[in-house]
Amino acid sequence: MQHFSKKLIAAFSAAVLTAASVPAAMYVSAAEKKILILGDSISAGYGLAAGESGYYEYLAASLGGTVTNLAKSGATTADLLAVLDNSANAAAISGADYICISIGSNDLMQPAKSYFEEYAKEGESMMDTLRRTVKEQGAETIVTGLTRALRTPRSTAKGNYAVIGQKILAFNPDAEIIFQTIYNPFEVPESFLTERKYSANDIKNYNALLTYVTNNEEQLNNAMRDLAKNDPDHCKVADIMEAFAGGGWLFDKILQKDVHPTPLGHAAIAASVLDAIGGSAAKTKMFGNMLDNLTLAQCKYIPAATAEKMQKLSDSPDVLRGDVDDSGEVTNVDAQSVVTVYAAIVAGTDIESQTKYPYLRGADVNGDMKITAEDPQYILMYYVANTVSKQPTGWDAIITPAS
Repeated sequence: MQHFSKKLIAAFSAAVLTAASVPAAMYVSAAEKKILILGDSISAGYGLAAGESGYYEYLAASLGGTVTNLAKSGATTADLLAVLDNSANAAAISGADYICISIGSNDLMQPAKSYFEEYAKEGESMMDTLRRTVKEQGAETIVTGLTRALRTPRSTAKGNYAVIGQKILAFNPDAEIIFQTIYNPFEVPESFLTERKYSANDIKNYNALLTYVTNNEEQLNNAMRDLAKNDPDHCKVADIMEAFAGGGWLFDKILQKDVHPTPLGHAAIAASVLDAIGGSAAKTKMFGNMLDNLTLAQCKYIPAATAEKMQKLSDSPDVLRGDVDDSGEVTNVDAQSVVTVYAAIVAGTDIESQTKYPYLRGADVNGDMKITAEDPQYILMYYVANTVSKQPTGWDAIITPAS
């Protein structure tokens, strides 16, 4: 099947600034939307390689604007308050149309990392230490220690969110503020653990810690949601925890001592932010290029709502539904091709990691983001109705026939 161009829109990449204070008037024309990025390493683009796009670049492309990025790796909510108090940043804050914020994860992660570093061995990665410590101490002991370590910083962060909102609106009463919820980057499907020979007790410990971390994060997320509930005209929430649900391993990459979003993670963050903004976002090839480069194996783990948000923003060449061989028409050959792929998946053949998303868009005629036994049946029914029987029939009648 034909694969589409994977070049990114270079015109926008030059507009993205590093984490420094640059007066907006120096590079933004009056007709352009001004996007201010605040927060931590996620917003600073830490961990992205050359040529990989941060979520802020997607925002610039979809909103037709330019970006001022004042984010800094390692920043906490207290650090962000200092940025807002810095008079050098006043012009960027007061002139922004959209202010996007990722902050709070370091308020929890830094004391948690300090806790685990007490048990780290030389040469271990953060994940190695975490796995070994959980196995040696058990989840209950670790939760007790983390509870002591996180109590004060968690409470401080919750209070700081309201102050952040107040300070921004004092500079810019018309600002549209989009807070990004924090999420658990260590979330993986339980099948990953069983495939890697984790014992039942290890999995129990993992799930206990996962629940504990998520509950702590949700306390901060609820503080953001309260701001949006109390001032919906100025504050919105992009629910990144929901967007990444079940796919932490897919949307994040584990570095030696840190965990940060993958390029796909940044695309998912951007789609969630744009969805929170609502109404004004345009389709862009940036989303199309990202999706078209995914494999079926990746697609099946993306939450359906997240995939839908990216698809709505994707400017990709249209793929004819059911036309998996890109011939321009739906035939019995397409049905047979899907049968072959489905049979390989059932047999455990690693075909999903080799087959790209454009194929899925043609083959997945029932729209469940998977290739199942139903898809080739529907394709064949469509082919027979429209070509053999010559009775023009739409897909809706094939997939959900009238009773």
